[in-house]
Amino acid sequence: MKLVTPAKGTIELSKEKDPELFYLARCGLGGLGVVAEVTIQCVERQELVEHTTVSNLKDLKKNHKKMLSENKHVKYLYIPYTDTVVVVTCNPVSKWRGPPKFKPKHTTDEAMQDIRELYKESLKKYRARDITTKSSDSNEPNINDFSFTELRDKLLSLDSLNKDHVMKVNHAEAEFWRKSEGYRVGWSDDILGFDCGGQQWVSETCFPAGTLSKPSMKDLEYIEELKKLIETNELPAPAPIEQRWTARSQSPMSPASSSAEDDIFSWVISFPFSDLQI
Repeated sequence: MKLVTPAKGTIELSKEKDPELFYLARCGLGGLGVVAEVTIQCVERQELVEHTTVSNLKDLKKNHKKMLSENKHVKYLYIPYTDTVVVVTCNPVSKWRGPPKFKPKHTTDEAMQDIRELYKESLKKYRARDITTKSSDSNEPNINDFSFTELRDKLLSLDSLNKDHVMKVNHAEAEFWRKSEGYRVGWSDDILGFDCGGQQWVSETCFPAGTLSKPSMKDLEYIEELKKLIETNELPAPAPIEQRWTARSQSPMSPASSSAEDDIFSWVISFPFSDLQI
Protein backbone atom coordinates (compact mmCIF):
# COMPACT_ATOMS: atom_id res chain seq x y z
CA MET A 1 0.00 0.00 0.00
CA LYS A 2 1.25 3.50 -0.87
CA LEU A 3 0.11 6.27 1.41
CA VAL A 4 0.53 10.00 0.76
CA THR A 5 1.07 11.71 4.13
CA PRO A 6 1.48 15.39 5.13
CA ALA A 7 4.73 14.88 7.06
CA LYS A 8 6.53 11.98 5.38
CA GLY A 9 5.37 12.31 1.79
CA THR A 10 4.62 9.05 -0.01
CA ILE A 11 5.36 5.97 2.07
CA GLU A 12 5.01 2.30 1.23
CA LEU A 13 3.51 -0.04 3.80
CA SER A 14 3.19 -3.81 4.05
CA LYS A 15 2.27 -6.24 6.81
CA GLU A 16 5.74 -7.79 6.53
CA LYS A 17 7.74 -4.54 6.92
CA ASP A 18 5.56 -2.56 9.33
CA PRO A 19 2.50 -4.58 10.40
CA GLU A 20 1.30 -2.14 13.08
CA LEU A 21 1.18 0.86 10.75
CA PHE A 22 -0.10 -1.26 7.86
CA TYR A 23 -3.13 -2.51 9.80
CA LEU A 24 -3.82 1.01 11.08
CA ALA A 25 -3.75 2.42 7.55
CA ARG A 26 -5.78 -0.45 6.09
CA CYS A 27 -8.83 0.92 7.88
CA GLY A 28 -7.53 4.43 8.57
CA LEU A 29 -10.51 6.39 7.21
CA GLY A 30 -8.09 8.95 5.77
CA GLY A 31 -6.71 9.81 9.19
CA LEU A 32 -3.14 8.79 8.39
CA GLY A 33 -3.02 9.96 4.79
CA VAL A 34 -4.46 9.39 1.34
CA VAL A 35 -4.19 5.92 -0.19
CA ALA A 36 -2.57 6.33 -3.60
CA GLU A 37 -1.98 2.70 -4.49
CA VAL A 38 -3.09 -0.61 -3.04
CA THR A 39 -2.47 -4.25 -3.88
CA ILE A 40 -5.62 -6.30 -3.37
CA GLN A 41 -5.52 -10.00 -2.64
CA CYS A 42 -8.23 -11.75 -4.64
CA VAL A 43 -9.76 -15.17 -4.26
CA GLU A 44 -11.07 -17.40 -7.00
CA ARG A 45 -14.79 -17.26 -7.54
CA GLN A 46 -16.70 -20.33 -6.43
CA GLU A 47 -19.89 -22.01 -7.49
CA LEU A 48 -22.21 -21.76 -4.50
CA VAL A 49 -25.48 -23.32 -3.41
CA GLU A 50 -27.82 -20.80 -1.80
CA HIS A 51 -30.49 -22.32 0.45
CA THR A 52 -33.40 -20.11 1.51
CA THR A 53 -35.75 -21.17 4.30
CA VAL A 54 -38.26 -19.42 6.55
CA SER A 55 -38.01 -19.72 10.33
CA ASN A 56 -38.72 -17.72 13.48
CA LEU A 57 -36.63 -16.30 16.30
CA LYS A 58 -37.59 -19.03 18.77
CA ASP A 59 -36.35 -21.80 16.48
CA LEU A 60 -33.28 -19.81 15.47
CA LYS A 61 -32.11 -19.71 19.07
CA LYS A 62 -32.06 -23.52 19.14
CA ASN A 63 -30.06 -23.86 15.92
CA HIS A 64 -27.97 -20.67 15.88
CA LYS A 65 -24.62 -22.15 16.92
CA LYS A 66 -24.98 -25.00 14.43
CA MET A 67 -26.03 -22.56 11.69
CA LEU A 68 -22.91 -20.43 12.16
CA SER A 69 -20.46 -23.33 12.45
CA GLU A 70 -21.75 -25.45 9.56
CA ASN A 71 -22.17 -22.81 6.84
CA LYS A 72 -19.67 -20.67 5.00
CA HIS A 73 -22.06 -17.72 4.60
CA VAL A 74 -25.16 -17.03 6.71
CA LYS A 75 -27.61 -14.17 6.81
CA TYR A 76 -30.94 -13.67 8.56
CA LEU A 77 -33.59 -11.30 7.20
CA TYR A 78 -36.02 -10.12 9.87
CA ILE A 79 -39.42 -8.72 8.90
CA PRO A 80 -40.79 -6.23 11.47
CA TYR A 81 -44.32 -6.82 12.81
CA THR A 82 -44.10 -10.51 11.88
CA ASP A 83 -42.39 -13.51 13.45
CA THR A 84 -40.85 -14.38 10.08
CA VAL A 85 -37.09 -14.74 9.74
CA VAL A 86 -35.68 -15.59 6.32
CA VAL A 87 -32.56 -17.74 6.68
CA VAL A 88 -30.14 -17.75 3.75
CA THR A 89 -27.08 -20.00 3.76
CA CYS A 90 -24.45 -20.30 1.04
CA ASN A 91 -21.92 -23.09 0.64
CA PRO A 92 -19.64 -24.39 -2.13
CA VAL A 93 -21.22 -26.95 -4.46
CA SER A 94 -20.18 -30.44 -3.38
CA LYS A 95 -17.62 -31.99 -5.73
CA TRP A 96 -19.10 -35.42 -5.08
CA ARG A 97 -22.84 -34.81 -4.81
CA GLY A 98 -23.09 -31.85 -7.16
CA PRO A 99 -25.88 -29.26 -6.86
CA PRO A 100 -29.06 -30.34 -5.01
CA LYS A 101 -31.98 -31.63 -7.04
CA PHE A 102 -34.94 -29.55 -5.91
CA LYS A 103 -38.31 -28.69 -7.41
CA PRO A 104 -39.86 -25.47 -6.02
CA LYS A 105 -43.26 -25.84 -4.38
CA HIS A 106 -44.44 -22.54 -5.84
CA THR A 107 -43.95 -20.71 -9.11
CA THR A 108 -42.61 -17.16 -9.29
CA ASP A 109 -46.11 -15.87 -10.05
CA GLU A 110 -47.49 -17.64 -6.97
CA ALA A 111 -44.74 -16.15 -4.80
CA MET A 112 -45.45 -12.68 -6.19
CA GLN A 113 -49.24 -12.92 -5.86
CA ASP A 114 -49.63 -11.21 -2.46
CA ILE A 115 -47.39 -8.26 -3.21
CA ARG A 116 -48.98 -7.72 -6.63
CA GLU A 117 -52.47 -7.77 -5.13
CA LEU A 118 -51.42 -5.32 -2.43
CA TYR A 119 -49.93 -3.03 -5.07
CA LYS A 120 -53.17 -3.00 -7.06
CA GLU A 121 -55.25 -2.32 -3.93
CA SER A 122 -52.90 0.41 -2.77
CA LEU A 123 -52.96 2.18 -6.13
CA LYS A 124 -56.74 2.29 -5.97
CA LYS A 125 -56.59 3.72 -2.47
CA TYR A 126 -53.82 6.26 -2.95
CA ARG A 127 -54.36 7.26 -6.55
CA ALA A 128 -58.13 6.83 -6.64
CA ARG A 129 -58.15 5.01 -9.92
CA ASP A 130 -58.66 1.42 -11.05
CA ILE A 131 -55.87 -0.52 -12.63
CA THR A 132 -55.73 -3.89 -14.27
CA THR A 133 -52.74 -6.18 -14.57
CA LYS A 134 -51.72 -3.96 -17.45
CA SER A 135 -52.34 -0.30 -16.75
CA SER A 136 -54.53 1.68 -19.09
CA ASP A 137 -51.62 4.09 -19.35
CA SER A 138 -49.50 2.53 -22.08
CA ASN A 139 -46.44 4.31 -20.71
CA GLU A 140 -46.71 2.55 -17.35
CA PRO A 141 -44.92 -0.82 -17.23
CA ASN A 142 -46.82 -4.05 -16.80
CA ILE A 143 -47.05 -4.92 -13.10
CA ASN A 144 -45.72 -8.39 -13.93
CA ASP A 145 -42.48 -6.83 -15.19
CA PHE A 146 -41.52 -5.56 -11.73
CA SER A 147 -39.30 -7.63 -9.45
CA PHE A 148 -40.32 -8.19 -5.85
CA THR A 149 -37.95 -5.52 -4.53
CA GLU A 150 -39.16 -3.01 -7.12
CA LEU A 151 -42.78 -3.57 -6.10
CA ARG A 152 -41.84 -3.27 -2.43
CA ASP A 153 -40.19 0.10 -3.12
CA LYS A 154 -43.19 1.31 -5.10
CA LEU A 155 -45.54 0.30 -2.30
CA LEU A 156 -43.46 2.00 0.38
CA SER A 157 -43.23 5.19 -1.66
CA LEU A 158 -47.03 5.52 -1.54
CA ASP A 159 -47.14 6.08 2.24
CA SER A 160 -43.78 5.31 3.82
CA LEU A 161 -44.55 6.88 7.22
CA ASN A 162 -47.87 5.09 7.70
CA LYS A 163 -47.21 2.20 10.08
CA ASP A 164 -50.33 0.27 9.03
CA HIS A 165 -49.40 0.53 5.35
CA VAL A 166 -45.81 -0.55 6.02
CA MET A 167 -47.11 -3.49 8.07
CA LYS A 168 -49.18 -4.65 5.09
CA VAL A 169 -46.11 -4.47 2.87
CA ASN A 170 -44.11 -6.44 5.44
CA HIS A 171 -46.76 -9.16 5.65
CA ALA A 172 -46.78 -9.42 1.85
CA GLU A 173 -43.00 -9.79 1.98
CA ALA A 174 -43.28 -12.59 4.53
CA GLU A 175 -45.64 -14.45 2.18
CA PHE A 176 -43.25 -13.92 -0.72
CA TRP A 177 -40.41 -15.58 1.18
CA ARG A 178 -42.60 -18.45 2.40
CA LYS A 179 -43.34 -19.26 -1.22
CA SER A 180 -39.71 -18.75 -2.31
CA GLU A 181 -38.04 -21.39 -0.16
CA GLY A 182 -35.57 -23.52 -2.03
CA TYR A 183 -32.15 -23.66 -3.63
CA ARG A 184 -30.27 -21.55 -6.13
CA VAL A 185 -26.89 -22.33 -7.69
CA GLY A 186 -24.57 -19.70 -9.12
CA TRP A 187 -21.18 -18.06 -9.01
CA SER A 188 -20.14 -16.39 -5.75
CA ASP A 189 -20.15 -12.86 -7.20
CA ASP A 190 -23.81 -13.33 -8.14
CA ILE A 191 -25.03 -15.35 -5.15
CA LEU A 192 -23.40 -13.12 -2.53
CA GLY A 193 -24.77 -9.96 -4.12
CA PHE A 194 -28.37 -8.87 -3.63
CA ASP A 195 -31.18 -6.96 -5.30
CA CYS A 196 -31.97 -3.97 -3.11
CA GLY A 197 -34.66 -2.65 -5.47
CA GLY A 198 -33.57 0.97 -5.69
CA GLN A 199 -32.00 3.86 -3.80
CA GLN A 200 -31.81 3.32 -0.05
CA TRP A 201 -30.33 4.81 3.05
CA VAL A 202 -28.25 2.30 4.99
CA SER A 203 -27.93 2.16 8.76
CA GLU A 204 -25.43 -0.44 9.95
CA THR A 205 -23.97 -1.45 13.29
CA CYS A 206 -21.38 -4.04 14.29
CA PHE A 207 -20.71 -5.68 17.64
CA PRO A 208 -18.91 -8.74 19.10
CA ALA A 209 -20.90 -11.98 19.18
CA GLY A 210 -18.60 -14.36 21.03
CA THR A 211 -16.57 -16.95 19.18
CA LEU A 212 -17.40 -19.42 16.44
CA SER A 213 -17.15 -22.29 18.92
CA LYS A 214 -19.10 -20.43 21.61
CA PRO A 215 -21.45 -17.71 20.30
CA SER A 216 -22.58 -15.30 23.02
CA MET A 217 -26.15 -15.11 21.65
CA LYS A 218 -25.94 -11.33 22.11
CA ASP A 219 -26.63 -11.05 18.38
CA LEU A 220 -30.12 -12.55 18.67
CA GLU A 221 -30.78 -10.68 21.92
CA TYR A 222 -30.00 -7.45 20.06
CA ILE A 223 -32.59 -8.27 17.41
CA GLU A 224 -35.22 -9.15 20.02
CA GLU A 225 -34.71 -5.79 21.71
CA LEU A 226 -34.72 -3.95 18.38
CA LYS A 227 -38.02 -5.53 17.33
CA LYS A 228 -39.56 -4.65 20.71
CA LEU A 229 -38.49 -1.01 20.30
CA ILE A 230 -40.01 -0.88 16.82
CA GLU A 231 -43.34 -2.32 17.92
CA THR A 232 -43.56 -0.41 21.23
CA ASN A 233 -42.94 2.89 19.49
CA GLU A 234 -45.09 1.91 16.48
CA LEU A 235 -42.35 2.81 14.04
CA PRO A 236 -43.08 2.37 10.31
CA ALA A 237 -40.12 0.01 9.90
CA PRO A 238 -39.92 -1.70 6.51
CA ALA A 239 -38.24 -5.04 5.86
CA PRO A 240 -35.68 -6.38 5.84
CA ILE A 241 -33.46 -5.94 8.86
CA GLU A 242 -30.45 -7.95 7.74
CA GLN A 243 -27.97 -9.71 10.01
CA ARG A 244 -24.66 -11.21 8.92
CA TRP A 245 -21.48 -12.44 10.61
CA THR A 246 -17.80 -12.05 9.88
CA ALA A 247 -14.50 -13.04 11.42
CA ARG A 248 -12.51 -10.47 13.37
CA SER A 249 -10.31 -7.85 11.69
CA GLN A 250 -6.71 -7.09 12.63
CA SER A 251 -7.24 -3.43 11.74
CA PRO A 252 -7.48 -1.48 15.05
CA MET A 253 -9.94 1.07 13.63
CA SER A 254 -12.31 -1.54 12.21
CA PRO A 255 -15.60 -1.98 14.13
CA ALA A 256 -14.80 -5.71 14.05
CA SER A 257 -11.29 -5.27 15.46
CA SER A 258 -10.02 -7.98 17.80
CA SER A 259 -6.76 -9.64 18.78
CA ALA A 260 -8.49 -13.01 19.30
CA GLU A 261 -8.47 -15.08 16.12
CA ASP A 262 -11.68 -17.01 16.91
CA ASP A 263 -13.82 -13.93 17.64
CA ILE A 264 -16.85 -13.31 15.44
CA PHE A 265 -18.82 -10.13 14.88
CA SER A 266 -22.45 -9.54 13.99
CA TRP A 267 -23.42 -6.85 11.51
CA VAL A 268 -27.01 -5.58 11.55
CA ILE A 269 -28.12 -3.57 8.56
CA SER A 270 -31.35 -1.63 8.19
CA PHE A 271 -32.46 -0.11 4.91
CA PRO A 272 -34.67 2.89 5.81
CA PHE A 273 -36.68 3.84 2.76
CA SER A 274 -35.03 6.77 0.96
CA ASP A 275 -38.14 8.48 -0.44
CA LEU A 276 -39.84 9.30 2.86
CA GLN A 277 -43.13 11.11 2.35
CA ILE A 278 -42.86 13.90 4.92
